[in-house]
Amino acid sequence: YPTWSPDGKWIAWLSDMTGEYDLFLQDQKAEEEPKVIKLKRNNFYYFPIWAPDSETILLKDKDNIVWLVDIESGKMTEVDQNVMAERAMNFSFSPDSQWLAYTKRMANGLWTVFVYNLESKKIHQITDGMSNARSPVFSRAGKYLYFTASTNVGLGNTSLDMSSYERDEDYYLYLI
Repeated sequence: YPTWSPDGKWIAWLSDMTGEYDLFLQDQKAEEEPKVIKLKRNNFYYFPIWAPDSETILLKDKDNIVWLVDIESGKMTEVDQNVMAERAMNFSFSPDSQWLAYTKRMANGLWTVFVYNLESKKIHQITDGMSNARSPVFSRAGKYLYFTASTNVGLGNTSLDMSSYERDEDYYLYLI
């Protein structure tokens, strides 16, 4: 899953060509050897996502732990874990790269929006867990956080039997 940094300086990708799964950064002209950032655990990582300032990359591993990697130092910071073993978390950085918004599946099966402050390293739950909230995205100026939510997911959320099929879910756009 190669991805270009917002400043155009780096192309990042994940590979096991060193024998372990690591993060690679290649200058855009490939004039130098790639910079290799050793990842903290022997694990499989997914979809690197750049922060807008091109100084941080978000990774999620197969254990559903969300990591932030500082490009300069290579330091990894654990943000949160989605214990409901669901890969489909959504992520969005604020335009100033100071906040990360993401979704996490709760014990009731509903998705909830959280934000993480990169400076204080504190997590804040934004939605109450009584609706199925998804797809958080910051406005261009960073003043608002948009997300979709449904309050009638109910039976369709269980996937335990066929009674949940063909129940329409209504999602609406919200902002904080």
